[in-house]
Amino acid sequence: MEFDWVEWLGYLASLVVLISLTMSSILKLRWINLLGCLLFAYFGYRVSSPPVLFANLGIAAINIYFLYKIYSTREEFKIINASTDSDYYRHFLGVNSKEISKLIPMAELEKEHTALYMLRDNEIAGVLIGEQDDAGVLDIKLDYVIPRYRDYKLGQYFFNDHPEFFTQRGISSLKTSADDEAHRLYLDKIGFIRQSEDSNVYTKMI
Repeated sequence: MEFDWVEWLGYLASLVVLISLTMSSILKLRWINLLGCLLFAYFGYRVSSPPVLFANLGIAAINIYFLYKIYSTREEFKIINASTDSDYYRHFLGVNSKEISKLIPMAELEKEHTALYMLRDNEIAGVLIGEQDDAGVLDIKLDYVIPRYRDYKLGQYFFNDHPEFFTQRGISSLKTSADDEAHRLYLDKIGFIRQSEDSNVYTKMI
């Protein structure tokens, strides 16, 4: 049986498009869907199917347009204090408790007194929860961002580009811990320093 690579290209393009639809991040969805559409367009060219070719080129162009809008639009970021005894704070944790409980037991969060909402275009995109000591160290117990905003922009903006959001609150350094590889990669990417090879503790000066 002769291997038909063009047919398998069609299967691959279908798989990529399907994967794109599982993305909770709109940015990842657009990029992966763009790749799938380009593969489908080439598939349509190879099998001499103009409808498949032009339809997918059109969808690719739409993806490029919205990616351009995403990257060219200036977003607004802000940090505001969150009252740990407010109904909305408890509601936010409750709505996202399935994911949050995988990172830290919910009961432990009840002991923390410092909570900050991270806003993106005036929407609450995530929350920082921990304890600030007298030396100005914020020990972060939870750095949680809702799925559609997980593109590193929040961490880059607050931890690197605009540390004044923390310094205005008397915070001079950050401390946290990472128990899984994905979290460690995130911390490395935004400039946290691992204390030692056998430690899961990371710190960052503000």
